[in-house]
Amino acid sequence: MEIHAIVTQDQVGLQFAWLPPRDAARPVLLATHGVGNSFTASALWRVCQLLHARGWGVGMINNRGHDWVAMNPIDRRWIGAAYERIEDSALDFAAAREWLRGRGHARIVISGHSLGGLKAAYTQAFHAADDVVALAMFSSPRLPDDKVWDWPAHEALLARCRTLVEEGRGEELMHVEMPTNTPAMRGLMCARTYLNKYGPDAATTSLRFANRIRVPTFLLAGELEKPQLSFSLDMAPALVNAPSVRRETIAGADHVYSGCHEAVADAADRWLSTID
Repeated sequence: MEIHAIVTQDQVGLQFAWLPPRDAARPVLLATHGVGNSFTASALWRVCQLLHARGWGVGMINNRGHDWVAMNPIDRRWIGAAYERIEDSALDFAAAREWLRGRGHARIVISGHSLGGLKAAYTQAFHAADDVVALAMFSSPRLPDDKVWDWPAHEALLARCRTLVEEGRGEELMHVEMPTNTPAMRGLMCARTYLNKYGPDAATTSLRFANRIRVPTFLLAGELEKPQLSFSLDMAPALVNAPSVRRETIAGADHVYSGCHEAVADAADRWLSTID
């Protein structure tokens, strides 16, 4: 395994873990972690290692939403889940893709776990590129989700955030009790970021733009993660312009794939082989 520094177009310094393939001609999986997480702490980290053991090349981005608060090493601005904008995740994927292309890898599958999968879907929908041949969403949630959220609490929080932004205080940090039963029950973020991630027209609402995705797509969720499983069930038929869609449910799996990493890797391996 190699760890490299990459720099995005807007001068954010990120870490990139690279596990090279046995056959350089095969597609490589470009993955990223979920909200407030990091590449080595992600549920996908072990899955990526298992896929590498099966011969696949895997790159994993420590994206600009890593940890809840972090400092950009280049210009000392605050980054992390508390400050990120979903639209900027396309720049993170672009920097990693440029690194891969520089080493001769021109067939890339972009992917992510949880919020990372929503970032990958947004990137593919609005910034499609010839070198991206497929999309994989691992345990991504519906955001916002009217099936499981406390909607009055969510609306009150949105109103508070709008007020802060109007007052010029959109960068102030808030301790947020998330109105949802997804794993991120508590969060630290600024008002601008809460609106960006969880507002009614946020870039995370993948069902709204699923018809823009035109590459083979893989949707995986654990049997025990009901919101994510529900989302994958609805996302599959929404991908009307994807040439193929495969949906997998991993028996007994929770959101971090406790005791189920082999099963997740097996499912991903089978699907990647169809792309190959």
